[in-house]
Amino acid sequence: MSIQMRWLGNAGFEFEMGGLTLIVDPFLTRPKAHNLFFERVEPDEAALRKHIARCDHILVTHAHFDHCMDAPEIALRTGAVVHGSANTCAIMRAAGVPEGQIRFIEANTSFNISEIGVSVFQAAHPLIPGYTPGRMNPALAFPAHLRDYRMDACYSYLLEYKGRRILIWSSTRSTGAPRADLLTCRAVSGQRWYEELLNQVQPRVVIPQHWDNFFQPLSSHPRPFFGVPRLGFPPVRRIDLGDFKNCVMKARPECRVLLPDIFNVYPIDLPVNSTTDTHRKMLNG
Repeated sequence: MSIQMRWLGNAGFEFEMGGLTLIVDPFLTRPKAHNLFFERVEPDEAALRKHIARCDHILVTHAHFDHCMDAPEIALRTGAVVHGSANTCAIMRAAGVPEGQIRFIEANTSFNISEIGVSVFQAAHPLIPGYTPGRMNPALAFPAHLRDYRMDACYSYLLEYKGRRILIWSSTRSTGAPRADLLTCRAVSGQRWYEELLNQVQPRVVIPQHWDNFFQPLSSHPRPFFGVPRLGFPPVRRIDLGDFKNCVMKARPECRVLLPDIFNVYPIDLPVNSTTDTHRKMLNG
């Protein structure tokens, strides 16, 4: 019944449960900022081999490069099955992933991976200048430009195993979320957003996602990326994890915030009132 989790950087999480390794949005390749528009980029095979030894299933929330780009390399090496939207499936095929390892999924559906239940929720994602939404280019070839990774749909996932519920909330919306014991969500929203989301989910543990600078080398200590532009000075500032933690604790004082170290293993299946040192470290970050 043991469940273990690793944060892989960006929006990537690895879960070990039911004898399976399930990864959400793996992205260990760290391109340079100037690669965004002008150069073709290949997955960092050395980093993927070093940090991901095994994988049985990959869940992709959407087909942007920082969520989808490394999935084909992992699938080809490990035999993992990749679950995602039509564009995600098109990327897998273009990269040479066998059809038997590709699973098309849609929002408002559910399926099982052995003993793990997976529910798929429609998620909202802002438009990003320079990144064309819509269908994937049928002539897509690898290595590809980062702008070639087009988003057709965005999903959030609820994982259920032995009574435990883990919610990967990738949406910019704060409504429509199910109950869960552990919640991962964005780290750049305001107090009202967290109050609305946490009131629905009622989590015991909350983990920020997609907050680190993925143009920074993977070997470095993760550094916060820049947040959403705002009125005032400076108009753009780095994501403040202290603000995130304060918002979460104000919205739901009884839950705990975990700010995981990259690649560290955390047990997530112990009761909240456990007195073990490991669990206290997990809940208190």
